[in-house]
This record gives sequence, C-alpha cells and structure tokens, in this order.
Amino acid sequence: MISEIKLKSFRLFDNVTYKTNNQLVIFSGQNAVGKTSVLEAIYLCSSTKSQRENDITNLVKDNDDFLVVELKADNNYKVVISKAGKSYYINKNECKKASDFIGNLKVVLFSPSDINLIDGIKGLRRRFLDIEISLLDKEYLRYLSYYKKILNERNEVLKQKINDKAILNVLTSELIKYLKQIAIKRIEFLDSLNIYLEAICKNLNISSIRLEYKTSYQLDNIEKSFNEKLERDILTKTTNIGIHRDDFQILINNNLASIYASNGQKHIICIAIRLAIKEYIKTKCKTEPILLLDDVFSTLDNERIKKLTEYVKGSKQTFITTTSILGIPDEILKDALVLRIEK
Repeated sequence: MISEIKLKSFRLFDNVTYKTNNQLVIFSGQNAVGKTSVLEAIYLCSSTKSQRENDITNLVKDNDDFLVVELKADNNYKVVISKAGKSYYINKNECKKASDFIGNLKVVLFSPSDINLIDGIKGLRRRFLDIEISLLDKEYLRYLSYYKKILNERNEVLKQKINDKAILNVLTSELIKYLKQIAIKRIEFLDSLNIYLEAICKNLNISSIRLEYKTSYQLDNIEKSFNEKLERDILTKTTNIGIHRDDFQILINNNLASIYASNGQKHIICIAIRLAIKEYIKTKCKTEPILLLDDVFSTLDNERIKKLTEYVKGSKQTFITTTSILGIPDEILKDALVLRIEK
C-alpha cells in the first residue's frame, strides 16, 4: 500500500505531498488540475515510463531543471529526471540500471486513452505488450533489448549498396533466436489474460472478450518466412517481418472490437483487460498490485458502475480520479480518502 506521494517539479506541481494510507484514495478536481498526473507519477515509479509521454523528460515542470517523485510503500521508491539523465532509487539505494528498478512496485493503470488499444495503430498494441510483460519478466526485457540491437544491425546491412549475404544470414539467425522467445512469451501472456477475461466478463456482465496474437511470419517455420522476404527486405532496405511488425486483435463475441464494439463497449473492454492483468499479476507474483483508475466512472452506466464498485472494494489499494464525487457510489465514498486537487 502506498502511504505517501511526494512530487517536486512534476508536471503542474511545484512541491506537494499527499498522505494516502487508505485502501481507496479518490483524487477529485476540475479538468487540467493534475489528477491524472498523480497516477502518472505512481506509474512512473513502477515502469519508468509515462502513459502519456514517450519522452519522460517532458514531465519536468516548465522552467525547472529536474523533477523528483517519491513514494512510500512496501519499499521507498524515488525517481529523479532531468534533461541530463535519469536516476532511480529503492530505499535510498541507486539502481545501476533502469531494469533493476522496473516492476518492483506492482501497479495496473487504466486510462481513457486505453481505447487506442482497440482503435489505434499496431505500434501501440506492441508497446502495450512490451511494457506489461517487461514489468513482470526481466528475461523478456533482456531479449527485447537484444532483438532491437540485432534488428538495427540487420537494417544497416540492408541499407548498404552491396549486401553481404553472409553477414545477413548470421544476423537473421540471431534475430530469429530472440524472436522465437519473445513471440512465445507474448502469446503465453495473451493466453493467460484470456483465462482471466472469461471470469471478469461474467462478473461485469459483459460480452465475451478474447485477445488473439497475429504474427507477420509462420511461427512454425520462421526461417522459411525470412528467406521468402529476403528480396523484399533488400529492395525496401528494411526488415519487413518480425516481432516489431506483429499485432494482436481484440475480439468481442468473436468479432473485431474496432469494427463492431460501440464506444461504451470499447471502454469496458479496456477496463476488463486491465483487470485481467491485475489478476494475472496477483497469481504470478503472489502479490496484489495497486489499481489506478483514471476517470473510470464517467464512461460507465449504473450497472457497470455497481459491478466495478464491488470489484474495487475487494482490492488491496485503488486510486481513482474524478471531476466530481457525485458520480461515485456511496458504498465506495464512505470508506474512501477523498483528496481535492485545486489549481
């Protein structure tokens, strides 16, 4: 449980401390006052990433040199970011690598922007997989790093006027070695989520949701797939197949959610996926992650709100943002710590 959050020069915040030692914490306030930024700071201390920014140096408050985020939980977590670099600490001990920091604090974040998992480009879904699996699997993070390095080397060879086929063959073999491991882990992750989604869909009384991985190659004969694409790779001077081209589909009642789901259904699908991740982490890591729900109730009808309320009440710790507590059920509010954020 997170008992305290300190933010210095983070987004809109100069220097603020929130005491949050409660099972349910609600941040209330008007739009653009920083409610989502508090959840972003918690997520940063779990993943070293932002759900809204690719470049986390943009989180530093305008005209300031650096930011500091500190959390008190089972351990004390600290992130310092400046234009010059990034530092990560657990219990005042600096982590030599970001990978040593990633995933120690277990959190699951739902954001309204999650709808882009359904409507957005393939790259967003791949990023989702890479982040979520990396938080739980250091080996995956290492394989991904090796894969990207070899992919860059292969693409550099492809850009040369005269391609060295021998070097290409060596790099392709190395690439395939890590590709297999990454693809298998991605498929296993989605298969696990599908198991939890079945129960969650029943609990929330929503249509069946299923996640299906789509490869850009024949998984049972990857070498053949690369050989068949070699001339195209040489012509286009880039690697056209691999885990960097893969995707996954989100299905509702066996139909593509991007086509057949309503806007309201898309939001509940994304909430269900996040809850499935929470249950997956709980089982795999033997610890319950902290749940972050950004503006979650505004897109739900009364029945879904009631079902989600029951789920939240059974969670270890949940942070919720809202523009008004009037839309939050009384059975949640009576036990909640409500923190009002003003401009």
